[in-house]
Amino acid sequence: MGTKEDRPELIFALVGAAGVRLEDLASALRDQLGFFGYTAVEIRLSDLLENFDGWICQTASGEFERITHLQSMGNGLRARLRDGAALALAGIAEIRRLRADASGDPDQPAAAHAYILRQLKHPDEVELFRRVYGPSFLLLAGHAPHRKRVEDFADLMARKAFLPGQGSRFQGNASDVIMIDEKQEDDFGQDTRDTYPKADFFANLAIPAGAHQVSRFVDLLFGHPFHTPAPEEYAMYQASAVSLRSSDNNRQVGAAIVRLTRDGVGRITNTDIIAVGMNEVPRGGGGFYWDQDSPDNRDQALLIHKNEDRATEIKISALAELIEKMRDKSWLRSDICAGSSSELAESFLADIGRTQFMKLSEFGRQVHAEMAALIDAARRGVAVDGLTMYVTTFPCHNCAKHIIAAGIERVVYLEPYPKSRASLLHGEEIELESATGTREEGKVVFSAFSGIAPRQYRRLFSMSERGIRKLADWHASRSSLLPLYVPKNASLSYLAGERDELKRLCLEAYRWDVAKIAPGLL
Repeated sequence: MGTKEDRPELIFALVGAAGVRLEDLASALRDQLGFFGYTAVEIRLSDLLENFDGWICQTASGEFERITHLQSMGNGLRARLRDGAALALAGIAEIRRLRADASGDPDQPAAAHAYILRQLKHPDEVELFRRVYGPSFLLLAGHAPHRKRVEDFADLMARKAFLPGQGSRFQGNASDVIMIDEKQEDDFGQDTRDTYPKADFFANLAIPAGAHQVSRFVDLLFGHPFHTPAPEEYAMYQASAVSLRSSDNNRQVGAAIVRLTRDGVGRITNTDIIAVGMNEVPRGGGGFYWDQDSPDNRDQALLIHKNEDRATEIKISALAELIEKMRDKSWLRSDICAGSSSELAESFLADIGRTQFMKLSEFGRQVHAEMAALIDAARRGVAVDGLTMYVTTFPCHNCAKHIIAAGIERVVYLEPYPKSRASLLHGEEIELESATGTREEGKVVFSAFSGIAPRQYRRLFSMSERGIRKLADWHASRSSLLPLYVPKNASLSYLAGERDELKRLCLEAYRWDVAKIAPGLL
């Protein structure tokens, strides 16, 4: 416990795909922080775009035009500064402006104040805030099924156009905004898809109680002594933990197959881990290579000791074959035909790095995490029919067909997976993004994870002091509690970090009162 004066500032940010009702999440967070005596101030990052030179006032009317205009302006700002975190830099400047209003000095923390930033659109923004604010920064994510997001977004556009009840007329526009928001190939474009999985907490905003789950998250942040992991949080943490065993160059993925027990109203009452798996190269005789195995024939070892990248070699061979066919058809210019097909294919690789061809995973030597978990269950002699799989990324199309065939009833994923064509290839067998987890007969439900993120699991659920008296004291002293793992003197680090980062903000591109926000900076 502490006095109001020594209660540290907190910085929150929200992320969610276009169409998600993040205002519900912001409202719930603001209310819950109020119970702990914190004053919450909301910052809309898109509002800060008007402070930049190059800002163009919107001329067309309509919600669709307003949103696409802001998307374009945000992309332009990031491109101009050559920084995916450009708007986050503006957010830091705005935090300092608001702090100066509250405390009289941008370098004097405003005690028991929280800043809620809406909303992040690029993973570099998360990295910047974590680098500057450390444990004082927390990211909350909201999710809802794609269909509901389109419908809600279209209804909003209809209301803004004074056409209530005619949302169907705007569903095309809603889908366009959602597609742009999700992921653009440009390094400085919208990238909510890669920002979302970096969150510390995930809320299902498709159900009435979804936003209110933030109350438990805030309770844990302030050290509630008796909140323990929910069954789904436990299961996802197991999947996340096993992912760390993976040596894959691209990403570490973990999966856990779980038997869930439910009560009469469908609530999960027990969780049994049946099998686990991660993406790793299989070892002769069964199982997978471990670190320091001898021999070690994982990809890194082959590259270091034999200079072999077998997956890339196969892709070059396949590309060379296509080039040879195009040469035979006289589809290539004469100057291109001069080189060998293999040489042309290898030189072409740098230009097609982001294409679907290069992202094909079929040639990888690793067994994918989902398949590894199914194999683990088979080796144990455990049936998986009717069970649930928790996986740290959305399964690829190859894993999806094995999941379907194995009889898995439900898949819960943490991170969206752009390369997956699972729903396209198996739309008849998959129920995608179910809001409640209910299952249509004959289909596997794929649901986004809700709850405390694995990255915060150990921190928020590790309690050193417990007891009935402790719980009573906690409730009685909520307005003076200090947040867990946020030092009273955290500002000594992040105030210097703020000023260092603001030096990178192009002053000629952003109109702000330097004397007020960062006196002496220039």
